[in-house]
Amino acid sequence: MITVTARRMIPPSSILLLLALLANGAIPLAAPKVKIRTQADKTFSFKNLRTWDWHADGAGEVKLMTTQMDMERSKEWHTALDPIITAAVEKELSARGLERKPGGADFIVNYYVLTLPGTASNEMGQFLPSVAEYGLPPIPRTTTMLRAFERGSLVLDVTSPALKTVVWRGIAETEVDRDLTDADRKARIEKAVQDIVKKLPTK
Repeated sequence: MITVTARRMIPPSSILLLLALLANGAIPLAAPKVKIRTQADKTFSFKNLRTWDWHADGAGEVKLMTTQMDMERSKEWHTALDPIITAAVEKELSARGLERKPGGADFIVNYYVLTLPGTASNEMGQFLPSVAEYGLPPIPRTTTMLRAFERGSLVLDVTSPALKTVVWRGIAETEVDRDLTDADRKARIEKAVQDIVKKLPTK
């Protein structure tokens, strides 16, 4: 069983919000990869799940925790992202043959969007073997590159009303690019939701 509270849980600390395509001048770089992972209660049977509904307290929450200003603008971002995420979830669950049934659904769905600061670094000599096989002198490990970025996550939780606990969780993680157009952001979020929902077990 996943030992979390059904609604007021804190999502994993490293984790999608706005999926990214970085640019360096006029030369486009590859979009940061989106990592999809899941957690499930191995004792729970998913085979009889046919109907679902959003959580009674609301479909989801957006928590931007990169800066103090972001934290204050979380509600603004929730207003912008909620229609995109809820429409995508409803579409993908319907495609899986799952029907929304307000009141008495087999399982409850809610989402979280979370952003946090992240860093990446390179060290001199980090790719050399531990033994000087090539006759090279040892190199002290000093940082040669440090890059700060924003990391975001989209978390989708499935809760059992009977157990009152989360039985399945899907997470999409990537770097955030706030310069995306609205259309690109919408497309990337929809793709992330699709990739999460297709991993929802039905047996």
